[in-house]
Amino acid sequence: MSYMRSPERQRQILACAKRVFAQRGFHAANVSHICEAAGIGRGTLYLYFANKRAVLTAILRETLERVRALMERQSAEVAYAPPEKITRTKAIAYTAAQLRQLLEVAFEDEHTLRILLREAVGLDVDVEKLLGEIDEALVSIVERSLVASQRAGFARPLDARAVATMVVGGVEKLALSALRSDAPIDLDRLAREATRLHAIGILSDRLKKELPPP
Repeated sequence: MSYMRSPERQRQILACAKRVFAQRGFHAANVSHICEAAGIGRGTLYLYFANKRAVLTAILRETLERVRALMERQSAEVAYAPPEKITRTKAIAYTAAQLRQLLEVAFEDEHTLRILLREAVGLDVDVEKLLGEIDEALVSIVERSLVASQRAGFARPLDARAVATMVVGGVEKLALSALRSDAPIDLDRLAREATRLHAIGILSDRLKKELPPP
């Protein structure tokens, strides 16, 4: 008797595996735990994945595809207003919203965040390569945004690659700290604080000054 594989079943297995890996840890979890969470037998899981490591790498590839898809969507040139007409407050809010969108795509939920920053780290060379590709895609998106901001006069001359690396690394470090303390992950706060920290140092003096309160 033959069985047909379906994209829906694969997505269900991956969604359940995310929860299992995040809650139990990759090393403590096994195929039986994933099957139980998904309500399937081992035979069904093995139609899609050879072992639990293959499930993990599929989760990572799924994340990488989401980030690269965002990169494609953002490839169109953004039209900026003249910097003299935009306040720093508005520029920071816009930048924070962009970063928040990126975080939401990369860290689809807290389970994915926990897997990317804790469970998959140091597992093996191939997994590390995937994690590196995800990081590279994230940094590239932020770098491209910074370069566009420079061209539009919103950002001062700077090393966009270095700043982008610091932004992504800083956000990941904040998220990892929250994971270690079991605190809820607030992506809005992470995006806002990371943006304020870095943007104050990169914004151009051409931006309109804030009006003093009446």
